[in-house]
Amino acid sequence: MITLDVDALEKNGKYKRLRKVYYGHYDREFGPPHPMIRLRGRYLETYGFKVGDRINVRLDEGCIIITKVSELTANDKA
Repeated sequence: MITLDVDALEKNGKYKRLRKVYYGHYDREFGPPHPMIRLRGRYLETYGFKVGDRINVRLDEGCIIITKVSELTANDKA
């Protein structure tokens, strides 16, 4: 599991980036926009996330934790 402590990352010189929550739409005809967060960039691969990897997303109040799913677990659930 990768847990990011922003203060620790900054002290260790690891990647830190201020991001924004955007407006997103499933379909503009069906209701108001919803919050959307985009993550993209080569830094994801640097930290172990490659194109095609499966991920788990865990949400808590004010916190999102993204973990890469092992190949064995991903194959078991596929």
